[in-house]
Amino acid sequence: MKRFSDFGIDTMSDRNIFQVPITSITDIINCEIEVLDYEAGIKTQHGENRYIVKILHEGLECKFFTNAVPIKEALDRIPKSDFPFATVIKQQKFGSGNNKTYYFT
Repeated sequence: MKRFSDFGIDTMSDRNIFQVPITSITDIINCEIEVLDYEAGIKTQHGENRYIVKILHEGLECKFFTNAVPIKEALDRIPKSDFPFATVIKQQKFGSGNNKTYYFT
């Protein structure tokens, strides 16, 4: 019987899922981080077209998922050749209730 590895299929070659621990974006608000890489168009239990962002925080690599439009637009505008870069994530509340978004500074 053949093993899957015998077929030479790399199911992970077209995706950066970043083999690092997950952190919550709320845990890194107002903290300086280094953005190492990201992947767009990720489907999660919370919806589609999320971004996964690989960062360095306090000397440890980790990742977070986001649907914050300001962060997604910023990442799309920064050439990959300019990665990594340092930033701080801020939270902006708007409207009534629990409406908020996150952005780089």
